[in-house]
Amino acid sequence: MLAANRTQATADAVIEASRWLLPAVAIGTTLAPLNSTMIAVALPEIQGAFDVSVTATAWLVTLYLVAMAVGQPIGGRLGDLYGRRRVYLLGLVWFGIASAGCAFAPNLLVLILFRTQQGLAGALSFPNGTAMVREAVPAARRGSAFGAIGLATGLAAASGPPLGGLLVHVFGWAAIFWANVPVVVTALVLSWRSLPRQAIERAGKRARFDLIGSGLFAASLGGVILIPALLKREQPVLAAISGIAGVAVGVLFVRWELWAEAPVVDVRLITQSRFAAACASIGLSNLVMYTTLLALPLYLERVRGHGVEVSGLMLAALSAFAAFWGPLGGRWTDRRGRWLPAVSGAAVLLGGSAVLAAVVGGTSLFLIAIALALMGIGIGLSGAPVQTSAVEAVPVGKTGSAAGIYSTSRYLGSVVGSSVLAVVFTQKPTTGESSRFVALFAGLAVVAAFGLLVNTRIATRHPHAPP
Repeated sequence: MLAANRTQATADAVIEASRWLLPAVAIGTTLAPLNSTMIAVALPEIQGAFDVSVTATAWLVTLYLVAMAVGQPIGGRLGDLYGRRRVYLLGLVWFGIASAGCAFAPNLLVLILFRTQQGLAGALSFPNGTAMVREAVPAARRGSAFGAIGLATGLAAASGPPLGGLLVHVFGWAAIFWANVPVVVTALVLSWRSLPRQAIERAGKRARFDLIGSGLFAASLGGVILIPALLKREQPVLAAISGIAGVAVGVLFVRWELWAEAPVVDVRLITQSRFAAACASIGLSNLVMYTTLLALPLYLERVRGHGVEVSGLMLAALSAFAAFWGPLGGRWTDRRGRWLPAVSGAAVLLGGSAVLAAVVGGTSLFLIAIALALMGIGIGLSGAPVQTSAVEAVPVGKTGSAAGIYSTSRYLGSVVGSSVLAVVFTQKPTTGESSRFVALFAGLAVVAAFGLLVNTRIATRHPHAPP
């Protein structure tokens, strides 16, 4: 009887912990997107406080994104080796300390240093949160779980500018960093009891962490990601050198990882067709979305003569629909499997991109808003099934590494879009400006078509979720 009571108590504890797992991961993973957008409204205040140029403060954005993109596969690998719960909690604590360091920074150089630390800390939490959801949530509810997390991160990114503007206006620029402290504390309190403790294999000698591979990966990806930043600063020669060096080091990195006994980024995962398709899918869809978010304000200003207020309202259609359709895509994924919602979302994204390319040369803002809303619906519908397919395509023991690679693929899509815009639209407006934007959005529709083709490969058409 006593043993039965203990067993029931243990089962009840597990159920109670799993109930709080999703909120714990969702709150923790909102830190990265919230801080990636909240900083934008504080840059003028920071520029004035430290008496520096706009170019100098822009490094607060660039290096944060570089740290997030480079760090996530490494952070995921650390979780696979040393425990995802442990690394996730470390990332939260590190993020809180880095935020306090940003708030107390006496000059821009120190602020950039701690801001980069924020990105590295977020890179620990993000992939390991994803891996723990895959590990703890049953397959039948996994799509809804990722849909809910997608909603949380989307709302965090969207709320960053208005929240940051309010904090800066009332308390000054340091307040955007202090705002992270209650979020970190809440995530830590929820996470401490609810996050699963990973059973790490301890038989024999534990694999060493691949420091050389980590360094090569950081140098390679960092060199590629810096290309759009250098182009925007009118440094084409440095951008070319950075890109060539990144590719050259990338070749060395791949050769090293294929030889390494315990690679930091298992490049062999890319040979698994479903995982590769999911990474390509998120990269292509993010290329379409991010390029649209950057290019449309330029179009509305240069061609239509509208200000930032109109641009913000128009782009809200894309962001809001993407955020709120994410949970619907997740529930659909749980009911019908991964293939149908992923393909349907990609088809809607293609339809919205095609409509945008067709109407952007006209006069109706309403039709542009409709096209953006369709794009948002497509991105929202496909987000959960694609992410679920990515983490399910690899063994459980490599989920952290896979989640990191998947998330970095998202950033690479943004980098490609930024690079295209930096090359095409840095020069002054010309009489053929409208046709250039039409051609750009038509090109994005072609990219969306490739995304639809890729999404047909992320899973089978079987209507049931995999075990």
